[in-house]
Formats: sequence, structure tokens, C-alpha cells
Amino acid sequence: MAGKVQDDLGDLAEINVTPLVDVMLVLLIIFMITAPMLVQGLKVNLPKQDAPALSSKTEEPLILTLTSDQIILLRDEPVHLKLLADRLGALLAGSPRPVYLKADATLPYGFVIRVLAVLDQIGVEQVGMVTVPED
Repeated sequence: MAGKVQDDLGDLAEINVTPLVDVMLVLLIIFMITAPMLVQGLKVNLPKQDAPALSSKTEEPLILTLTSDQIILLRDEPVHLKLLADRLGALLAGSPRPVYLKADATLPYGFVIRVLAVLDQIGVEQVGMVTVPED
């Protein structure tokens, strides 16, 4: 009788990993489908220019995106040009950080200059222009 009780406990001690594998495969499929959607972002037609890459420093740059519709996006949130100084000033909080402009190639020159003037007004010293390499 004691041998039978011991055999029953041996069967119960094994873990069935089939449901775990099923759940992991479903999660893998979900992540494979959603990951490309997260990276996609907004379509901005960047100008083509061969320029050396900027050296990576410890401080994280702020990225301003300027769309062809003259919409300013700060960290993917739309900001009006009149409120840009206040929003950037709050994010910079006195620490010198570079600001990178991802401006659409079809934007009027005057609009980009107005944005650069706001950056100069709040004391941004390092401004970079994001481009794509020429073919």
C-alpha cells in the first residue's frame, strides 16, 4: 500500500509545460505584430545630405519634428509655435541639452527659421538637423 501512495505523488510532482508553451507562443505572436507599429511613427520626408554622424554624449537629445503641414511635435505631441518656448523651457529645466530638428524637406525656410529663433530665445546652444544619407 505504501508503494502505491508513493507512485501517485511521483505523478503529481511533474509539471505540465504545454499550457506554458502555448501562452508564450501567443505572446510572441502578439509582440511580433505590434512591434513594427510602435516604431513606425510619423512620416517625415527628411532632406538627403551626406554628413558625419554626431558623437553620442551622455545627455539625451530632445527631438523636434516639423511636419510638411507645419505642425511641431515635441516627443510626438503637437505643440503650437507660441507655446514651444514654455514647453521646451520646462523640459530643459536649465540643463544644456542638444535639440535635434527632424524637419520635412518641403517646409518653407521661414518656418524653420521661426522655430530656430524660439530655440535661440530659450538658450538652446546645440541644435542638430536630422538628415538621411544620399543614395
